[in-house]
Amino acid sequence: MRNVFRILFYFIGFVALGAAVAYLVFRIVDFDKTGVVPQLEGKSISGATELLKERKLLLSIGGTEATDAVPEDHVVRQTIKPGEKIRPGSTVEVTVSRPREVYSMPSFEGQLLDEAKLTLDNLGIRMRKVTWVHSDSVEKGRIIAQRPLSGNITVNEINLLASLGAYSLSYRCPSFVNMSIDDARELAAQMGITLVEKERGSKVIFQKPEAGAVIEKGGVVEVKLGRGWGMWF
Repeated sequence: MRNVFRILFYFIGFVALGAAVAYLVFRIVDFDKTGVVPQLEGKSISGATELLKERKLLLSIGGTEATDAVPEDHVVRQTIKPGEKIRPGSTVEVTVSRPREVYSMPSFEGQLLDEAKLTLDNLGIRMRKVTWVHSDSVEKGRIIAQRPLSGNITVNEINLLASLGAYSLSYRCPSFVNMSIDDARELAAQMGITLVEKERGSKVIFQKPEAGAVIEKGGVVEVKLGRGWGMWF
């Protein structure tokens, strides 16, 4: 009987010793997760709170961020890296996702740039960049294109392409003197010159500026009309 008790005593002692050793190993290899910060990024608020609670830690929402990377009300980032150990009862601060704001972007193509600026200010949309290019079809100061296009957008900024007008062409003014007014009008139209006609007559007898002067496309040439040979009446 005494041997039985002795064996039982040894068995209980062995179990107790094994439990103590296991506890020490458990502590040494850090199986005790108390105070160890878990991976919270991508977790819901409730899920992150529960994970921290298991480790006797607290959750604090430090701010929100508009993003499409994670679902709404999920952790975007955390201030303390996963795996770090902190004092139980400490707080881990996180940033939580929120949906992006939606802006209604109108179409500005064909509008004057100054008018578009006023509309953008009223809508709270930032004009990020304006690129100027020459255009033969769009009047100077008007908008040729925009990015993003009109519609619902999730960014509050826009880039615009605006017109500098047609390229400025310079060339030597032709001689209209002694030409019939019909021929002078046709030549002027081909060269993009505006004729300002003075007096009456069928021929050009004088012009200003004179032939050979530098003139730009769209410029004005004043001509006096008469019957020719320097006389007009």
